[in-house]
Parts: sequence; C-alpha cells; structure tokens
Amino acid sequence: MVQVKTFDISCSGYQLKADFYQGSKPNKILLSLIGWTSSRTKYKDILSGMVDQTGMSALVFDYSGHGDSLFDVADTRPAQHFLEVICVFDWIIEKYPEAEITVMGTSYGGFMATQLVKYREFKNLILRVPAIYRPQDFYDHPGVWAHTEVTNELRVDQDALRSHPLLKRASKFSGNALVVVHNQDEHVPVRTTDAYVSAFGADVLAFDAKHSPVDKSAEWKAEYQKQISDWLKPKIVQ
Repeated sequence: MVQVKTFDISCSGYQLKADFYQGSKPNKILLSLIGWTSSRTKYKDILSGMVDQTGMSALVFDYSGHGDSLFDVADTRPAQHFLEVICVFDWIIEKYPEAEITVMGTSYGGFMATQLVKYREFKNLILRVPAIYRPQDFYDHPGVWAHTEVTNELRVDQDALRSHPLLKRASKFSGNALVVVHNQDEHVPVRTTDAYVSAFGADVLAFDAKHSPVDKSAEWKAEYQKQISDWLKPKIVQ
C-alpha cells in the first residue's frame, strides 16, 4: 500500500493543504494539478495506482478555495492558483533538488500545467482532458468564465484555439507530452483536446468516457491508470 503524508505548503503568507505519495523512486516526482472545484482527495485512486506502477512519488494539493485550503472559491482567480502552482513546484525543487519532475494536469489543472511550461522546466507533461479559457479570464473571478457560454464557444472554435496564446507556449516545452482524451466529454470537447495535441505534438490516449468518469467500474479505472502509467514508465528510466 502506498504511504501518503498530508502537510501544508506555504504560499504568499497562507497555507495550501497537500498530500505526498511516497514511491520507490524518490527523485522521480509527479506533480498532479487538480480540476476546477475538485480536491486532492479525489485523486487518491489514480495517484496511488500510478505511484504503485511507476515507482514515482506524487504530490497533489488543494488550490485556495478548494478542498481543505483557505478562502472561498468565488473570491479566487486563476492567476492566484497559478502562483500556488509555482510555489508548490518550487517547494519540490527545494526539497528534492535532484528531482526529475512530471506534471499531470486534469481539466482546469491542464490549463494550469500549460501555463507552467513557460516558467519552469520539467521532463514530462500529461494533460487529462485539458480545459481552456480566454486569456483575460486568467485574471477574473470564476463567475465570468466557469462553464459559461463564451467559454463553451471558445472550446469548439478551431481558429481561436489555433491562435490562443496559451497554446503557443507549447513551443517552449522540449519534453514528452501526452494528452488524454475522453470521447464523450461534455465540458472539454474533442476539438479542444485536438488543439492541445497539435500544439504539443503530443501522444494521445483516448477513452470512451465523459469528462469525469465516476460512473466507470473499478476494472475500467485500473486499465485507465495502467495505460497512462505504461506511457510514462519508459520516460522516467535513466
């Protein structure tokens, strides 16, 4: 059984709640960035499975306004959450200076992970059903952009996606990239994930699932974890 340690990480004068999954390869670390209004505890199954199968350690945390971290989600901004991503990434580097880091972002976390490409270096990038928002939404409150009609229109507009400054940042990334697609996704359509695949020249794993596959069986979820882990394993071998 994978051991999990819960603790706080300091960021700009407040604390973020984090879980660390101890793997057999302490200098191979997976940073998992959660989805919008999700929480770190919802990633227990997939992270435990990936740590067990790859030997990597994994770190997941609650953004402000999420899970057990401080503040109300309505008072937060993506820019604040991205600052928190930077703080947690730098915490890993400080504690594990020899670490080889993989970043896995889910939905909103994929949006955050792609932002990170411009500011920090890491080896592998996994984007699970990555969401996208207008550039100006990065600084606005969620009532403006969360699950709104204008966001939905952006996600199927191929011209807007191709010219989006976020996806242009993909050229900064020299590592290995994987995009995980859910073919029945009601929030992040295949046109959006196609844009990410094209921008990163990424490998693809496609599954017949909705945005959140909570209705799937334990066997389905185990196979899902295995396929992502199988993609990652050869990339973390020295």
